[in-house]
Amino acid sequence: MTQKINYISRIKDTFDFVISGINGVFMHGNRADSDVVDTLIKMYQSGKKIALASNSGMRVQNMYYALKQNDVPMNIFCGLITAGEIAHYYLKTHPQIGQTYYSLSGCSSFAADGLRFRQVDSIVIADFIVAETSADGVDENDLLPILEQSLHLHLPMLCVGNNTSVMTENGVSLSVGACAERYAMMGGKIISFGKPNVRIASYLTENMPNFEKKRCLVIGDCMATDMRMGNAYGAQNLLLTSGVHQLNGDVERQINDLSGSYGLNVDYYMEKLQW
Repeated sequence: MTQKINYISRIKDTFDFVISGINGVFMHGNRADSDVVDTLIKMYQSGKKIALASNSGMRVQNMYYALKQNDVPMNIFCGLITAGEIAHYYLKTHPQIGQTYYSLSGCSSFAADGLRFRQVDSIVIADFIVAETSADGVDENDLLPILEQSLHLHLPMLCVGNNTSVMTENGVSLSVGACAERYAMMGGKIISFGKPNVRIASYLTENMPNFEKKRCLVIGDCMATDMRMGNAYGAQNLLLTSGVHQLNGDVERQINDLSGSYGLNVDYYMEKLQW
């Protein structure tokens, strides 16, 4: 049974550890919400351990500096992992995937940075495709001809971040997860990285003393990634309704409908993270 809360301080005694998303929680595209950042600071000051789990294509170092540039105090977090960092490790340990890649964004891949892989501008000479979640979203229809050609060439797609939608500065946009779903439905091979993989939660909490899953709270704006990971891990969940689902009106009914559709449980919901 989901429960509406207006202030997270009301339930602070129910959790000790927090795994929070980034985009859709306190970042909207490339802009930080200072009020939400202040709430995270208050959570830290109240003794909560906070770790960040992002489906961004950025590597950890890139994300760290991007957040610092937005005046997010990084000392309040005890851990940070991104889909881009996980994909980088995969590429580092799986050289057999090939030597050249085509980027759906047209930009150099964060995941391939510093490795021996070479970006090419023609899908015909690529060994695989890289689709990385960014703060700008994607236009799935514009990419359809590339997906069709990639399918014909039997190229695997590395989907770095599984979000089908993402919050941008201008609202909700489609993300690379939507392209990956389309490619999979066409018969293409997908290798995905990021939430809802439960190993991300395990990685962020494995060295925490006296850690209990039931006293862990997963905060995010997406049912398919954040809430699914929280459910799989056995943690509590808090869904932010102003994120990618853009819930309004009879929010509780909509969340119950989403929970039924996804086969998930949402413990708490609120519009925006407030202390």
